[in-house]
Amino acid sequence: MGPETARTLEQYLTVIRRLRRRWKLRKHRELWFRAEDAGHRQTRLRPRLYRPRRSGTTKSVGRLLDIENDLYEEFLRCAAQLLDTKLDDDWDWYFLMQHHGVPTRLLDWTDGALIALHFAVRDKPAPAKTGSIIYVLDPYWLLRYLEALPDYDEAEKKWEEVCLKDPTQDRDEWDRAYLPGGEKDQKEVPLPGPPLLWDSPHVTRRIAAQRSRFMIFGTDPSWVAKIADKRGSHIQAVTIPAGSIQRIRRELRDAGVTESVVFPDLDGLGRELRQVWEDRR
Repeated sequence: MGPETARTLEQYLTVIRRLRRRWKLRKHRELWFRAEDAGHRQTRLRPRLYRPRRSGTTKSVGRLLDIENDLYEEFLRCAAQLLDTKLDDDWDWYFLMQHHGVPTRLLDWTDGALIALHFAVRDKPAPAKTGSIIYVLDPYWLLRYLEALPDYDEAEKKWEEVCLKDPTQDRDEWDRAYLPGGEKDQKEVPLPGPPLLWDSPHVTRRIAAQRSRFMIFGTDPSWVAKIADKRGSHIQAVTIPAGSIQRIRRELRDAGVTESVVFPDLDGLGRELRQVWEDRR
C-alpha cells in the first residue's frame, strides 16, 4: 500500500487507528514510530553509521563496523567521568552513546505517536522547505518475521560453541553478537544480517521521555527499507506535507508535546523558547 498523508494532528491519529484495525493489533500492544525528513529517501530507515557521505560515497560494512568499535571503546573510556550514575551493562553504554549523537547501528523508534510527530516537525524552518515521513511499525509482526529466518538460529548455535569453551558465559546472551567489538572481533559469533529489536532500559530521563525503542542493525544497511516495500508489510509510511508543518507544530503545543517535554533539560527548554521566538518574530 502507498503512503498515507496527514495534514493535521487529527488526521494523523485517524491513520494510526486505521492501521491498528487493518493489522488487527491487540488493544494492549504498542506500535512503533519513526520520523524522517522527506528529502532523505535514499537513506530511509537506515542508522547513522550506515548513511553515506553527502558526496554519496560510503565505506564497506566491515570498515564501518571497525570504526564503530573504535568509537564505542573511546566512549567507554571517556564517558564514565561525565556520568552521575554508574552503568555496568554494555548495552546501556551502547544506547547512551547513541542518544548523545555518536554514530551507531542503532535506529531510534518510539512507541509514542505524538513524540514521533514532534520529531517530524521540530527542526523545520518557517515556512518549511521539505515535508516529513513518519514510519509506523507493527513490531510484533516484524519479530515473527525475524524469528522465522535462519539468522538468529545460526547466531545461537555459534554462541553455544562459545559457551562450551567458556562456561562462565550466559547461554541466553547470544544477542551480544550485535554489540560493537566483543565476540564479533573474535569472529566466533558473526554479526547477523537482519536487525534485532530491543526494549532499552530507561537509563536517562531523555530515553524515558522519548519512550525510546531500538532496532539494532546487522550487516545489511537497507534490510528494513527492503522489508517495508514487500507486499503485506506492516511498515507504513505517513507523509506530513511541508505546508502542514506549522499547523501541526501548533496543535502539538496545544496537546502539551513540546521540545522541553521530549528533551527534559535546560537545552530542551532553550530550544523550545527559541522556537517560540522564531514563530513570533
